[in-house]
Amino acid sequence: MSQDRSLSASFLAGIASTLVALLWFGALVIFELFAAMVVYIYLALYSREWFGYLIGLSRDALNFFIDNLTALFPDTANAAYATVVGELAPKAMLLLLIGLVVGAIIRFAAWLVTRLLKSATGH
Repeated sequence: MSQDRSLSASFLAGIASTLVALLWFGALVIFELFAAMVVYIYLALYSREWFGYLIGLSRDALNFFIDNLTALFPDTANAAYATVVGELAPKAMLLLLIGLVVGAIIRFAAWLVTRLLKSATGH
């Protein structure tokens, strides 16, 4: 009988742990989205020269992607360009890249804080 209770408790703890992890993941994604938008808006409003430079870099990255897509898949390049690549402007590509970089920085900071707290508590 005690094994059944232990198994039930373990099962419920696993479900609770999964739910907490999903909630943490959702909160982190929303925070990353908000942070990326703040960085994009800040660059657009207060650092126009840097913003223009980054748009130029994102245009180069987009053109690089288009050139490689055309070279690798010449038969489907026009369809892909019309559907996916044609919709991406350099500013949208910049927002995507800012989101990826900001998300990576936030996740690294969260990992670092977690590791530091675990080492400080001795776990």
